[in-house]
Amino acid sequence: MTLALFSRRPRGFPVASAAVSSLELEEMPRLKSISVVVPVRDNPHGLARLGTWWRGLGEDQRPLELIVVDDASHVPVEFVAEEVRILQGGGRGPACARNVGWRAAKGPWVAFLDSDCLPAAGWPASFAAGWRGEVAVQGAVRAMGKDWLSSYYESQGVLRPMAWTEDGRPQYLISANCLVHRDALERIGGFGERFPLAAGEDVDLGLRLSQIGELRWCADASVAHDFEPSMRAFVRRFLRYGRGNRMLAEGQPESTGDFFSPRPFLPLLRRPENFLLAGLAFVALGVGWILEGHGTKPPSKGSL
Repeated sequence: MTLALFSRRPRGFPVASAAVSSLELEEMPRLKSISVVVPVRDNPHGLARLGTWWRGLGEDQRPLELIVVDDASHVPVEFVAEEVRILQGGGRGPACARNVGWRAAKGPWVAFLDSDCLPAAGWPASFAAGWRGEVAVQGAVRAMGKDWLSSYYESQGVLRPMAWTEDGRPQYLISANCLVHRDALERIGGFGERFPLAAGEDVDLGLRLSQIGELRWCADASVAHDFEPSMRAFVRRFLRYGRGNRMLAEGQPESTGDFFSPRPFLPLLRRPENFLLAGLAFVALGVGWILEGHGTKPPSKGSL
């Protein structure tokens, strides 16, 4: 998600200083109370990697279930393993696919994981560390590759929340790796299905969750993200993020909507190639912002 691009928090973020209505939870996240939901479109390599991870887990290491939501892949998803279900998302985007998944989940806790991510040892039980009644927990997302683009994503913290409360809580979620209580999802209606792309839908979810309870950061609940090592994929990612930010801005009051608009930023790791990538990302964000404002048809969603 694009908000993590900035080297400092711009003014105007819609801070949730206190929940409007509190959702009190007493059931802490335990391994066998967690359903894992993975939306996917056209990512057989990522699913194969996840399949290897899942089958390698012992009974005492495996969550309650794994739900893979096939969002209209060109080649239908095949994933045969214990406690795995394949559901159909209908090609309406990752927000809708995740809603299909959590609504079918058996567990009271739902861990959302992207198909291009690989969990670290102990995930998702590690979400429970330090839990004190929060409605959702954000885990760490780190770059899997060692190429220069992955290095930029890692150093810039692209998939890390950039807005935090004074007591160190994230103010939104990154759905590549997060845990949410089912009651909280029910209360707010899940992901906003007005977001057709993998951009903005998780920030929107987090902002609405923060109105009914607190969010928490858990660095121990970590996954590695396999970023595509191509400039074309890089540009397409930030075009998509620009669209998502425009949609987020349009859903906010005028006084806070400006927070989501593109603005120049410096790379956190001051290397020549990172200055180039930061400039390219800013341009792509701006183009995506403009295209969404004109109602231009979005590009193919690709893998989730």
